[in-house]
Amino acid sequence: MEELIQEGQDLISIVNIEKLKDRYDTWCQKVISFLKAERYSKEDQHEFIVKAHYTNNEFSPVESQKAILSAIKNATEFLDSIKKLRGIEISEEIALTIVERILKNFYMYYQAMYRDPIHKRGKLVQEILDNIKIGNEYDLQRMAYSLLLPIFPTVRQEVNSDNGYGGMRPDIYLEEYSLIIETKCTRESMSEKRLLEELGADSFHYKSRTVFIFIFDKERIIKNPIAFETAFKRDKEKDGKTVRLFIAQGTNW
Repeated sequence: MEELIQEGQDLISIVNIEKLKDRYDTWCQKVISFLKAERYSKEDQHEFIVKAHYTNNEFSPVESQKAILSAIKNATEFLDSIKKLRGIEISEEIALTIVERILKNFYMYYQAMYRDPIHKRGKLVQEILDNIKIGNEYDLQRMAYSLLLPIFPTVRQEVNSDNGYGGMRPDIYLEEYSLIIETKCTRESMSEKRLLEELGADSFHYKSRTVFIFIFDKERIIKNPIAFETAFKRDKEKDGKTVRLFIAQGTNW
């Protein structure tokens, strides 16, 4: 972003109006592509377009140049403002705490969004919400990812992992915090032993500093969730990485 802002400000030194127009239009397209690639909101993208707009005066190159210079000022100042907002960093400790709370309290979101009665003035249809159920881990992954995305815009799904075992794709990945989230959804044919085997086969081979395992125990096969979570707990100081397991069990899912 800093390079784009500087590139925009450097356009001010261009004297030739036709060259200025051409370079400015190219720069604007470059900025728009960057904002899209970096997942800036549609509102931010639209606001940039508004700030960057200028009116070309066919009869007065001088007035056109003034309009472009004013647009450059407005556009670069806007980019600087959203860069500062995006630049407010969340420390790794706080980021992990936020993700941990989301996973621990996921059932609260699910209950509030899909099961609590809708407001009488609302347009959502209760019958439709009642039909939304988590059928497998892909559904669980989608919901968890959607909750994380507004807080961590760089979060990604199913990214190839260089872990030495080949073919492993973490369900959710926060690269800047070296955090992988694996989602599991129990099924009717699955035993607790089988679940343990699947978790053991996948979760400890990733090279990330932290692995969170999020289980929706749809079939309630885990008899003692506290003991189950404790069995998978690992600490970085002792084990080389942090591993935490979160279990969501419910009767109205």
